[in-house]
Amino acid sequence: MTKPITPSNRDLYARLLSYVRPYWKAFALAVIGMVGTAATEPVFPAIMKYLLDKGFKTEDPRMVWLIPAGIVALFLVRSIFVYCTGYLMMWISSRLVTDLRRDMFAKLLVLPTHHYDEHSAGQLISRLVYDVNNVTDAATSALISVVRESLTALALIGYLLYLDWKLTLITLAIGPVIAFTVKSFSKRMRAASQKSLTAMRLISHTIEETISAERVVKIFGGQTRQQQRFFEATEQFRRAQMREAIPASAVTPITHIAASVAIAVIAFLALSQSTGEAGSSAGGFIAFITAMLLLISPIKQLTTVNTTIQRGLAASESVFALLDTPQEDDQGQQQLLRVKGEICFDNVSFRYPGAERMALNGINFRILAGQTVALVGASGGGKTTISSLIPRFYPLTSGQILVDGTDIQNITLANLRENIALVSQDVVLFNDTVEANIAYGSLETFSREEVIKAARAANAWDFIEQLPNGLDTPIGENGAKLSGGQRQRLAIARALLKNAPILILDEATSALDTESERQVQAALAVLMKNRTTLVIAHRLSTIEHADVILVVDQGRIVETGTHTELVRADGYYANLCRLQT
Repeated sequence: MTKPITPSNRDLYARLLSYVRPYWKAFALAVIGMVGTAATEPVFPAIMKYLLDKGFKTEDPRMVWLIPAGIVALFLVRSIFVYCTGYLMMWISSRLVTDLRRDMFAKLLVLPTHHYDEHSAGQLISRLVYDVNNVTDAATSALISVVRESLTALALIGYLLYLDWKLTLITLAIGPVIAFTVKSFSKRMRAASQKSLTAMRLISHTIEETISAERVVKIFGGQTRQQQRFFEATEQFRRAQMREAIPASAVTPITHIAASVAIAVIAFLALSQSTGEAGSSAGGFIAFITAMLLLISPIKQLTTVNTTIQRGLAASESVFALLDTPQEDDQGQQQLLRVKGEICFDNVSFRYPGAERMALNGINFRILAGQTVALVGASGGGKTTISSLIPRFYPLTSGQILVDGTDIQNITLANLRENIALVSQDVVLFNDTVEANIAYGSLETFSREEVIKAARAANAWDFIEQLPNGLDTPIGENGAKLSGGQRQRLAIARALLKNAPILILDEATSALDTESERQVQAALAVLMKNRTTLVIAHRLSTIEHADVILVVDQGRIVETGTHTELVRADGYYANLCRLQT
């Protein structure tokens, strides 16, 4: 297996800046503000030179108030430039964060199912929240520093060359030292930043897992274990940050030492009266030293911004890796109208990504339109896998699945899934109102009367009427405010409202008490009417009236028939019946 090619810093940064391109007008205005800020930098040393050379005396009486007013005006104009630049870059930054997060979230919606099998929710959340902030810091904050401080440095260097080009060349001798220092620390900071991101994903994963499993944690006394895992994750993050801090903290003192050497050389030349034009007057020398001291600040900013850039580049790798992840294969071109619901598995075999053994081996069966077919067998035999292949949650390893005689690979994903409804044991509800959950995905398509009709058919209207706000009642995270039976009936109402011709029921009643199961079974009977239904069940009493029962074991269909036929055959299915009774 070939290793993925790591993009260069230049490629990563160029791609990152492509997100700034749509806002080039605002960026151009910000650059103008930066130019204005840089242009005002040498003015103050020039004023000091004038005052010192004149001995703080002036023949023109207007200068008595013009110079103080000029100093105030200088800093006022400079402040306006700084404010406008900061505001514009913050505006661009907020847009950039929004665009990146929207692109990443859009990618999440079309990622293949196996990607979610391999990555925890906490890891994905960390990328959208933490990594994106680091990316935008590199694209905006770092960019501000690079452009503004570079312009400021050029303006000051230009003024220094004007004062004394020989002394300026001595000053610039510190440049290679600083450049070498920054370059030598860049790889180390990038590696440390990558470790910080990895540790932050682990922290997010631990938090997400603990919150979602809080009842299991409490009942099994797992608080100490979860706390230990969180401590280890935060310690890993702290160590990564300290590895990042070592080179980041070393750059500034090295820069100061190099600058102090340059200043010391200039001071020596001044004391030995070996200076050129700048040393010909006290004002010229002070102006030169002032400009040089002012030059240290932009140089320092340019060296320290490398930390932000390396952190941003490390985060960019993570963000763009998600954006570049191939989405679900959707090469189908056919658009079917409402299908009749005939399903055919033709020698289907399937292996989960990364798995060693086949999950399904040579599966063959046909479901006629309107039939109810049940899948039974031991856990891990392949029942849920079969149901997951019909909506193309996973690509087939070999064979084909036909719906009304058309290979599902040739049907667009959206069109295929329009014709399928799913009700599973693990009901998924959203932190929204009852109505929004029943009409999920199609709230604007159906009227409230149609939602109520679906709720009545699912035996859910009685309990909905008793809720504080009826259909407008929020149900909490994943329906936390409802009982298991109520949640299941909402899922059935959702499927009824969709009115899809193909229905998949995956253990829809296995976790319910007797009364809830009776109500849900009654709702299911309405839902299954005139639909092709694939039922996955462990409780065999719920599928005795199925048109066909397929017994699945270790990825193969070992028996086929009705309940009566399979009991008479006295095989695998009959043994399952005896075990349950």
